[in-house]
Amino acid sequence: MSTPERHVTLVWLGLVSLTLGAARLGDSGLPGAITGAVVALVMAGKGFLVIRNYMGLRDPGSRLGQAMGLYFLAVPALILVAVGWGPGLAP
Repeated sequence: MSTPERHVTLVWLGLVSLTLGAARLGDSGLPGAITGAVVALVMAGKGFLVIRNYMGLRDPGSRLGQAMGLYFLAVPALILVAVGWGPGLAP
């Protein structure tokens, strides 16, 4: 297996692992705020992995890459606010 193929395979395995870990977390019985925070972090991490490795948006000047990066920062932040971890809110 060549190096690029190996890299893409490892990224894919990482995405699958994050997905399965997040699904397992749903059955763990943790409080909603902790679960929401972990889901937000997993979503952001998976989003950035997909942007960098599968969408071809590695160039720093790419407007689409910037928009997608902002999306994967804003949506997890909104999840954190929704579960009560926002600015001025106690966890």
